Amino acid sequence: MKRLIIGDSREKLLSTIEIILRHWGYRLLVSTRPEQILAFLKESSPDLLILGAGILDRAPDLGEAVAARMKDAVLPLIILGEEGVAGPFPTPHETLAVPIDIFALFKLIQKHMEKYPRRHLRLALKLPGILCRDEASHLTEILSLSTEGLFIKTGYRLEPGANLSVVFPLTGMKRELELTGRILYCVHPVQENNYLQGVGIEFTGLDAETTRTLEAFIEERLLGELSERPSTTGDLTREEIHSRGGEITLRLHGDKKAQRL
Repeated sequence: MKRLIIGDSREKLLSTIEIILRHWGYRLLVSTRPEQILAFLKESSPDLLILGAGILDRAPDLGEAVAARMKDAVLPLIILGEEGVAGPFPTPHETLAVPIDIFALFKLIQKHMEKYPRRHLRLALKLPGILCRDEASHLTEILSLSTEGLFIKTGYRLEPGANLSVVFPLTGMKRELELTGRILYCVHPVQENNYLQGVGIEFTGLDAETTRTLEAFIEERLLGELSERPSTTGDLTREEIHSRGGEITLRLHGDKKAQRL
């Protein structure tokens, strides 16, 4: 499993990023202290560094160590922006603005950590839906959703390339969407997939407003799910996330505080 080093003096931001990345399945070394981050660099072989602009600016020896490590091996660096801090920073690097855009974070993580990176953040869920084709319609269940398409569980006979529309509710947002799309692939029931039958659908003709609505819904569902999970790493803090929807509410869980190194 690939490993990241994350360092920033902003504890709430650090805790929020840590919860998200652990949810995505990555191993992390996390600290607010420059000397501990230096130790991580010496004692491990990370696949990616995510460091705050401020901690690099206030600890020149850390910046020098990062630059030296990047010369010795391919080691991508993502810098978390901080107001009033402009560098200079080790190069090459990419910058991620704060508050964090979850979709931008996902793209950067996929780019640097995965052999076959996903282009779009995909949300696993269970939503009722209505599948419509020609004059026929029937109930179905949506099992995953992104801004580009979805996967539905259905026994309806469909072929790749077929055009259709899907209607589903945006639970928590008090609205529903009807989206058109075409079938990219079909999954047939076999023992290896626990006899799941369904189709993957690519959306067609999405306008900018509908895309933003989908992003807001995906963001809300993901953050709501994470905020409800018991955690030993700290709090998921709403203010550290760049929100696409104005009604996202997170329940913070502070029963166990993160022990920072």
